[in-house]
Amino acid sequence: MKFIPVKERENSYNLTGSTLILPAISIGNVPQLTVDLLITTLNLQRIGFLEDENVIPVIGFNEHLTRGITVAIEVYQSDNNKWTVIQQRAPVIKKRWHIFAENILAFIKQSQFSKVVLLSSADATRRTDIQLTGLPLRILTTPSLPNDLFERATILGLKTLEKTSNNDYDLKHDDDTKQDDLPKIPGGGVSRFLFHKSQQGNIPLIMIIFFAIEGDNTQDAFLLANYTNSLLNLLPQQQEISITEFWKTPASWNYLFGKPYEQELYQ
Repeated sequence: MKFIPVKERENSYNLTGSTLILPAISIGNVPQLTVDLLITTLNLQRIGFLEDENVIPVIGFNEHLTRGITVAIEVYQSDNNKWTVIQQRAPVIKKRWHIFAENILAFIKQSQFSKVVLLSSADATRRTDIQLTGLPLRILTTPSLPNDLFERATILGLKTLEKTSNNDYDLKHDDDTKQDDLPKIPGGGVSRFLFHKSQQGNIPLIMIIFFAIEGDNTQDAFLLANYTNSLLNLLPQQQEISITEFWKTPASWNYLFGKPYEQELYQ
């Protein structure tokens, strides 16, 4: 994996000591939609790209710039270098997810981020009885995560993901070595493997997991963005407005499900 800075931001970005917010490609694309909200609302600036041969290459129009293109993995940062956000717009090539995960972890270590917030989602239809009530959110934390962040998550009502005895689980994203002690994350993509390797690598990481199903997941993204904001104090929350008014949606959301159908066709 290679980080390629954009020329306009070469002298203004700084990854060292920054907090990284990283989405995992997982069910419902809730993490990616959440990152869309963070980039747009915080007015984050694109500082570069991550080039990795294990990710399907894509290219498209960049809605955040007057000119330029969007590619598979982009890196954004706040003006004060405090927050760094990765947006991944394409999936990993089949059977190469573990190589990609190792590459992203190497990038994290090399960049010397102060901590990592991994956004993920899990299949809501696979929840246990205890997970059916309360917030549709869970967390997992590595031992090296600062205590104050874990305490804040607890105050917000975010519980640690429970272990289950259900063995009917898709193991295609599991390492075949030492993950049996970790809770299952069905539909979570590489997030469980990333967490496992972060534990081994002593990376301070908190994973926020949203129980989701496939469909229109924009409302799920609002909720996950709101809790991410409350956890990290990204922006002061205005109590008098709703979370959908607080967060700015990107123009691309207007076309998530294509153009509206012509009603005259059904008259």
